[in-house]
Amino acid sequence: MSSIHKNLNYPDNQRGWVLVVGLVILVMLTILSMALMKTTRLEEKMAGATRDMNLSFQAAESALRATETFIELQTVESFFDTTDMLYGIYNQTDDEPENLFTEVWDDENSKAVFADVAGALQGVTLSPRYMIKKLEKIDDATVFRVTVRGTGGTNNRATLLRSHYAKVFGADSSGPEGRLSWEQLFPSQ
Repeated sequence: MSSIHKNLNYPDNQRGWVLVVGLVILVMLTILSMALMKTTRLEEKMAGATRDMNLSFQAAESALRATETFIELQTVESFFDTTDMLYGIYNQTDDEPENLFTEVWDDENSKAVFADVAGALQGVTLSPRYMIKKLEKIDDATVFRVTVRGTGGTNNRATLLRSHYAKVFGADSSGPEGRLSWEQLFPSQ
């Protein structure tokens, strides 16, 4: 009877291997879950940075279009002959700031766009700003260099865009009109 009793109960040679295997599996699951949490956190940061970059680009692009519309609405060329920070205008002899990425864009050197329109650009911390530089004439058209800066949801991300815009003042004049070119500026430029 003692041999039957031994077979029905737990064998004498079991030494806790189920516990060891269970602990190893728990450790592996813990390491896996920690790696997944780290990956998820990184993906959230990347998504936030992408959103911030898109917001700053859209703000700069909106400011570029608004500034070109501002130029188009002017009826006399002499409006652009004097440097006037109230409108962010630089005449042909005055230069814009040298390094646009380290320069503080404020009322001393640029003009804010949409600053007086509530909710014009949602999600953007600062109103985009612009600078207009009068360049030269091509035929009867006056060419302007428009530089704009837009920020995203934080001030850590800024996008700078620049276009060359031509405007013909006068009814019977000829020459190129509208946006001639545009580019996105990067810190190395």
